[in-house]
Amino acid sequence: MSFSVSNLQQAVHKAATDAVQTVQTPGARRVLVTAAVALAGLAAIKRLNRLLNNYALGNPLLTTQSDAWNNWSKEIVLITGGSSGMGRIMVTEFARRGIKVVVLDRQRPLEKGDPRDNGSTNAEPAFPGPEQGVHFYEYDLMGSDEDLKKMADRIRREVGEPTVLINNAGVGHGLTLLGASTTQMRTVVGVNALAPMLLTREFLPAMIRRGHGHIVLMASMASFVTIVGNVDYSATKAGLLAFYEGLTQELKHSYGAPNIRTTVVHPHFVRTPLLGEAAVDTDANNRKRYHGDLLDARYVSTTIVEQVLAGRSGQLFFPPKFAVASVLRALPVWLQERVRDSLATVLDRPMSLGLSKT
Repeated sequence: MSFSVSNLQQAVHKAATDAVQTVQTPGARRVLVTAAVALAGLAAIKRLNRLLNNYALGNPLLTTQSDAWNNWSKEIVLITGGSSGMGRIMVTEFARRGIKVVVLDRQRPLEKGDPRDNGSTNAEPAFPGPEQGVHFYEYDLMGSDEDLKKMADRIRREVGEPTVLINNAGVGHGLTLLGASTTQMRTVVGVNALAPMLLTREFLPAMIRRGHGHIVLMASMASFVTIVGNVDYSATKAGLLAFYEGLTQELKHSYGAPNIRTTVVHPHFVRTPLLGEAAVDTDANNRKRYHGDLLDARYVSTTIVEQVLAGRSGQLFFPPKFAVASVLRALPVWLQERVRDSLATVLDRPMSLGLSKT
């Protein structure tokens, strides 16, 4: 045994000596210097890109916190779909910081053990109530214009004017275009795309008057990649991305309110009640189906909360490495189709709305 160890030590020493001698040659030094310069250049480009992004969006250039968002005792956060999933987590995160929250949802808050739950609330505390500054309003986002106006006036009267609007509510069925009912499709479009626009239009004027506010839109990686069983859902998420871009432009050029923050969120598949049966499987099978682990709802939710608390605009990708998907449509058509083909069997089970018979 000692002989083997001795030989190994000698081999390691010789390899180290040879490596040092190689590095000391002029050619090797030039390679190392070139590599170091290239790495430093890439780092500088990345830093410059971040600064330019912040400048374009009106974010602070040298800090992560906006001075305009440092007194949260004056803010009111309205969250749609706050009874379960990511919305529920965001509600509790704001509430534990003493921030006033308004929740709009057609269902009562989801608690551990609820048959609608798929594990997303197992580690979450009890849903906060008025004593923690959380005000729940049972409301259907598919309601009429009159319903919306009445609810908005009630919120203003009982709580105050929202300064942050998080359009979190979303539905999906995971069915094909011909397999989904008209009611299911209308619900997807109404809840995912039209409701955020109507709610923004309702509460934006007060934000413009104050020159202070934040609109958050819950899009998806489906904004960039449309797959089988996700046609109308992807159309709504691509529409939300367009809405974010257009709203940001109008705030600057039409309303003279560039200080109002706008954020659009693009998560990959997240373990929430939205997925329905599409997430009911072993972790190994889900990992294979979704080309990676289902995202943790808390991770996504708390990052969104941090974005709002910092008072910053921008696009959030989950996981961050998937930001590359935004360039998919710039690729050759054949390559785009290969990507979509590889995801054709992802939604082989219905999502929550797809379990409905209507």
